[in-house]
Amino acid sequence: MRIILKIFPWLIIILLGIWAYITYKSDQNVETVINRSAILQEIETLGKLELVKYNFKEITEVTEVSKEYFRFFKLGPDSKIALISEGQAVGCIDLTKIRESDLVLENDTLYVKLPSPEICYYKLDMEKTRIYSLQTNPMKDEKKFIQKAYKHAEREIKASALNSGILEQTRENAETILKPLLEQISGHKVILTTRIEEVEIDLN
Repeated sequence: MRIILKIFPWLIIILLGIWAYITYKSDQNVETVINRSAILQEIETLGKLELVKYNFKEITEVTEVSKEYFRFFKLGPDSKIALISEGQAVGCIDLTKIRESDLVLENDTLYVKLPSPEICYYKLDMEKTRIYSLQTNPMKDEKKFIQKAYKHAEREIKASALNSGILEQTRENAETILKPLLEQISGHKVILTTRIEEVEIDLN
């Protein structure tokens, strides 16, 4: 009986050691699993994430030259218009374009490949856009000419935004805004990259 009492504490220590070793080995064999489909669905619900807005104020001049006959006779005067226009362009990333293959987990870091930044929309602020001067050919459709000038001013808003670096600013803001958001969704450290793809810039 005395022998049992003497070795009993050692048996407890040995059993605790065995239990700790088994538990440690079990933890080592646990595989980290990430449900990419679930994370992708959460990302897609964010849709087109607007990341930067540029505001512009410009003077737009449009001239429509009247047809000339025999180099000296013109069918009425040229049509001319000057607009003082204000508008905005918004840069975004369309998160619905992210594919499941764009999410890669290595160790405890989630690598997310983002679509290229784009201009979500650009438009004139019609309440702040006005005609500064107007001269039209009486033989031409004045309303149609004015509409043409507004469309031209709107295209200038897009061109100015691209020339001002709106796409690069969108990419930088994605790092600042989107990274902590995705880390919260995934529960992992996130590193963002941009998908290399051809981007068609249409100024029309």
